[in-house]
Amino acid sequence: MNRRQFLFTSVAAASVRFTQSSSVTINRIALAPITGRFHKFVAMNAYDKAPKGHTYDNTLVRIGANQNIEGVGVMAYRAPDKEFIEAIRKLIGANPLEIYEMRDGRIIGPAPAFADLLNRYRHLDGPLFDLIGKLTGKPAWKLIGDSVRDRVEVYDGTLYFSDVWFRDRGVRAVVEEVEEAQKFGYRGVKLKLGRGWKWMDREEGLRRDIEVIRAARKAAGPQLKIMTDANNGYQDNRERAWRLLAETADANVYWIEEPFPENVEQYAQLREKMRRAGLKTMIADGENLQLASSFEPYLKPKRLMDVLQLDIRTSGFLENLRAAQMGEAAGAVCIPHNWGSQIGGLMGLQLSKAARNVVAAEDDRSTCDAIVAEGYEFHNGFYTVSEKPGLSIKVDEAVYHQKYKPVEIEIQ
Repeated sequence: MNRRQFLFTSVAAASVRFTQSSSVTINRIALAPITGRFHKFVAMNAYDKAPKGHTYDNTLVRIGANQNIEGVGVMAYRAPDKEFIEAIRKLIGANPLEIYEMRDGRIIGPAPAFADLLNRYRHLDGPLFDLIGKLTGKPAWKLIGDSVRDRVEVYDGTLYFSDVWFRDRGVRAVVEEVEEAQKFGYRGVKLKLGRGWKWMDREEGLRRDIEVIRAARKAAGPQLKIMTDANNGYQDNRERAWRLLAETADANVYWIEEPFPENVEQYAQLREKMRRAGLKTMIADGENLQLASSFEPYLKPKRLMDVLQLDIRTSGFLENLRAAQMGEAAGAVCIPHNWGSQIGGLMGLQLSKAARNVVAAEDDRSTCDAIVAEGYEFHNGFYTVSEKPGLSIKVDEAVYHQKYKPVEIEIQ
């Protein structure tokens, strides 16, 4: 999402509300690899072998019904395999309004007949919520709950190791990205850390991580939220993670994400050190977890994670909603992880609109030429969320037929 407004042609059938719901059936599913584009060149993180570059790949999912309407979404991070293709054939002939259990107009969980499919492939929440929203005339967020906020806060998650890739510019390369994000209107940015895992010597990498945080704070001033994400880049030496936090205490780091792989004992030790030092930096993690229940040992008996980050595409709406409810009971918040997907970003906004404890969304500032979105407006670090049915997206058929139709997998 790299524009202040998404003002495109309206979603063709989005305003249709069906009264004869029993006559609606799914009659077509299409899967196609699509390409998205970041708003800039994105460098690498701690585990990458090369920069991310300008583009990324998704698999678009189109679930069509016999009323000439379709739900649009994306898969998680894997391409469809034979097992998935065979599994989703179960949706053919199904009434979309009977795939989930609903109460008072809200989706509360998968219907028993589809529970195995939807629990295994939670990314189907995206296109199915879009389809059901269009069939019922409701935005996806109204299938979750009532509006709890007028605008959803977002942060820029695209600040990678530009200092390492553009060596002639060094730290200044990251600082310039911070300045650009702040000028564009973002109130928060996430800096990648862990340079010493594979891109620099361990100690040199730690020093550079510290230098980047300090330089970003100096350039941005005190108001910008500075999040940090090590992508497990301190897994070989947890003491370095502590040193990073201790030596940047005056930079007011908002959170540290994934300093090392999820481990209850290690997070408990880090949390205790932070408590003794009086550090207010939050601990964020969870994008590699699959289920909300996986957070339980990090929330009880003591809260070891403050920001729960199930991936919005991998885990879908319902599992993220469960994570938010678990987190709220323990004093943690939920901000779903999203990377390399415009649709994933929109899903995060929709969820936050209706879930009080989903307090923000991660913005990878990307777009896809096959997707037309409407009703999302960015201003001063926040997005308004569309009131139009479903996810308020449709496929640009001209682009799709030219670039993606030839490699489409069709299931009927």
